[in-house]
This record gives sequence, structure tokens and C-alpha cells, in this order.
Amino acid sequence: MLKKITFIAAFCSVCILSGSAQVIHKPADLMKIMKASKLSYKVEDMYIDMDIKDYSKVLTESNIYHEDSDGHMIVKKLVLSKDAETDWALAEKAFTVDSDFKAAKKLYKSVFDLQNDYYPAKIRLGQIYEKEGDFEKAVSSYKQAISKNYVDFLSHWRLAEAYYKAKNYDEAAGEITLASVLNRNNTAILERLNEIYADARLTYSDWVFSPQVKIFKSQKENEIKVLCKQDWNGYAIGKAIWDYEPGYAEGQGEKPGNNSLMEEKECLLNLIAGQDTSDITLRHKDPGIAGLLKAQENKMIESFIYYEEFLRSKPSMVYELPNNVIKKMRNYVLIAHAGLTPRKK
Repeated sequence: MLKKITFIAAFCSVCILSGSAQVIHKPADLMKIMKASKLSYKVEDMYIDMDIKDYSKVLTESNIYHEDSDGHMIVKKLVLSKDAETDWALAEKAFTVDSDFKAAKKLYKSVFDLQNDYYPAKIRLGQIYEKEGDFEKAVSSYKQAISKNYVDFLSHWRLAEAYYKAKNYDEAAGEITLASVLNRNNTAILERLNEIYADARLTYSDWVFSPQVKIFKSQKENEIKVLCKQDWNGYAIGKAIWDYEPGYAEGQGEKPGNNSLMEEKECLLNLIAGQDTSDITLRHKDPGIAGLLKAQENKMIESFIYYEEFLRSKPSMVYELPNNVIKKMRNYVLIAHAGLTPRKK
């Protein structure tokens, strides 16, 4: 009975993302498409584990920002103006070489006056205030940097450290989580996140969503091999159709091979539909599926897709996302990976 309820919940509404043509298909619908296809889909059990891909070297940069242009995020790189170059160089020497904080503060303030979008000057000022033990001013300075560029991971990391030194562990946990979202594969940030979480009485569960699926064209003409582990059948069939069925992606308003939000949502909801949630032990045998079920329960499927899938393989995609989507991912991580209970509306 519970399995049926989960199935209905996953498909109780039509998903419209960018046009009326985009409809989430149920498992039965996908089976009909497969049977009617000119291709021959051979679905078989897979008996080996798929390797978890290592993306630890795929990182984002600092000094990248985005601007909203009619709902589309334009990604740009911050450049220091020639007018501010001299003062910046002198400020860096005063701070990093001479430890002359008074002179450095004056020069960094001058840089910001000359170029008021150059938020690294505010980050440096925050670091100086931290060294002077003035955490209130440090927090203020980092917040000013973030107001100029919300997607700079370093600003959020420094703000987390200022909160941490002020023993405001809950705020520190929120900011280091944002830093981790903005630089998804950075192991140094993740290590610091675990340390801050410990003092905030949180534990980060570092599970990975790793589809146990392999799909390829066989040597036989028009035959598509679909190999998958138990529980992954619905996901595998969805992926096979998106990857190989002629006209399917276009019919959903997407480009073939684009790995769209619509594609992932349909495949994941078909994965959910195939889970037996009547036995709680089954829900946790694959931590990735358990995390997906938690995301579904909390209406966070899109955050799951971005954080667990898209940003792992392409962390720079975060620059293309609106700030509200990034904030939702922060909340998702705290719920799905750290076990926080969502606030009731």
C-alpha cells in the first residue's frame, strides 16, 4: 500500500518546466514508448558495481560573478581597474608582507572607493578585522562583499569563519554550506564544513548519488542494451529513452544529449516509483536512493538534481543559477546530508 502511495505522490501532477509540451511520463508510459519503438531495448540485470567518478579536481574559481538579464544569468569575470591597481598592490604588501594593518585598511578602502564592485577589497578588510578580533566588523565586511557577488565561495567561507570565531555556530554552518555549494568539489571546504558542523551539533553524511546503470548500443542493428542493478530499472529505462529514442528529447522541448532538468526529473521520479517504501530497511540500502526519497518527501527534487548530479560534474554551472536556487540548495544540504528537520510553514 505504501509503495502505491509513493507512486501516486511522484506523479500526482503534470510537470511543466518551460512549455506545455513537457510532461513527466510514468513507468507505464515509458514501457509503451519502448514497445512501440523501431529500436529494440534489451533490459538486463547488472551484477557489477558502477565506479563512483572522482570530480575532486573539478573546481570553481573566485572572482566570477553573474548578472540577471531578463531571467538569464550572464557570467562575467571581475577585473581590477587600472585606477585601483596601484593601491591594491600597496595594500597587499602592507597586509601580507608588512602586517601593517592600519595602512592596509586605508588602502583597501581606497581601492573600494575607486572601484566599488571590487569586493575582494571587502574580503581583505574582513580578514584584517578578524585578526584584530573585531568579529562584528568582519561579519559586516564579508556581508558587503557578498552583496556585490553572491556566488563568490570565498566570501561565504570567510563569513563562516568570522561567525565561527564569534561562536555563532549555526550561522557559521549555514555559510560554510553555501561555500560548499558554490565550490561543490572543494575538499578543503568540505573538511572545514565537517569541523564547523561538529560544533553546530550537525554531522555531514557524505553519500554520493551513483546510478547503477549502463546503457549502450549493441553490435546488433537497432538494439540498445540497458543494464541496471535491482531498484534502478525505472531510471535506466528513462535514461535509455532520453539518450536513444528518436525524437523523444525534441518532443519534450529539449536538445538530445543536453542532460536537462526535465530529463533528470523524469528519470528520478521513475526511480522513486520503483522503490518499495513499506520496509524501512530497503530505503537505506543505497544511500543515494535514500537521499532522493528524502528530497522527494521535502519537495526538493530540483535541488537534489543540481547538487547531487549537475554541480558534481560541472560545478561552474552554479554561476548560471539564480540566487534563490542556490539558497534552496543550501537548505537541501542541511536537510538531506545533515539531517536537519525542515521548518513547518
